[in-house]
Amino acid sequence: MKQFRLSIAVLLSVWGLAGMGDAKADNGLVINGVSVEKSEQKKVRLYIQTAEPVDVAIIDADGNLLYRGVVARSEKGITSFNLNGLSDGQYYLTASNDSYWMSQGLTIKGNTVIVDESSQKQLVQPTISAYDKNKFEVTLPAQNVEANVAIYDSRNVLVQTGSLNGSARRFDLSALPDGAYTFIVGPDQKQFSTRVDIKH
Repeated sequence: MKQFRLSIAVLLSVWGLAGMGDAKADNGLVINGVSVEKSEQKKVRLYIQTAEPVDVAIIDADGNLLYRGVVARSEKGITSFNLNGLSDGQYYLTASNDSYWMSQGLTIKGNTVIVDESSQKQLVQPTISAYDKNKFEVTLPAQNVEANVAIYDSRNVLVQTGSLNGSARRFDLSALPDGAYTFIVGPDQKQFSTRVDIKH
């Protein structure tokens, strides 16, 4: 059944449905180079204006992977996805690479797809900077995302955790022994890792 569903949900990627004149303007979102918009009744366009290839997936509301592929930026920066094979329901189009992650909610109802910009989630690779000796600030540019922070020592033992509901949070590691520590930051869908060193 899963194979049959996957074959029904063949999602055609077609380059070049529009010219650069359709390039997206900066709308204040975290990721200026990636966005999704409806193009026809059950088709959406993914705009990519970043230089790096992007991993793209379409997932249903139960978490089943319906499509996965890699999109490289074309001259026009647009990839079209035909969703005609999908039944009514909630879906998510995700795009990510080493520096960001984006998830756009899509609702299919009847013979149309609805792209709700308010359901878009985005985050960019966090920065971790020392604000004092062995004290670090994690800054995570994000929209509609609650992130977790986990800090591991060099033996992969969890030494501290926290959540990041705003754009920044501070962590005091001065009580930990000297050594290398790894910050794992992000939601379950996309996590980034950064190594720091503690020296007393």
